[in-house]
Amino acid sequence: MGMWTSDSQDTMRIVLKAFGDASHKNYGSHSYAAGYLESMVVQMMPFMPKRVQKSFVEDVIRAVQKQEKEVVEKMNQNQTMERV
Repeated sequence: MGMWTSDSQDTMRIVLKAFGDASHKNYGSHSYAAGYLESMVVQMMPFMPKRVQKSFVEDVIRAVQKQEKEVVEKMNQNQTMERV
């Protein structure tokens, strides 16, 4: 057990890593694992208190915003490179 994690969390981290590795070897990308985990997270939500659900949703929103910002930055860089 980690200093700040439970045995179940530690086990889940190991199992999810193995799942991701195996599905990547099987399908050649992380798409299958991502879809599976997306479904799993949505199914887990009702078992969390509403405040925890809200916190997780807010975390994912921030992650989405970060990714979208990086996409825009890369698009702008590509446009700049094409002009040169």
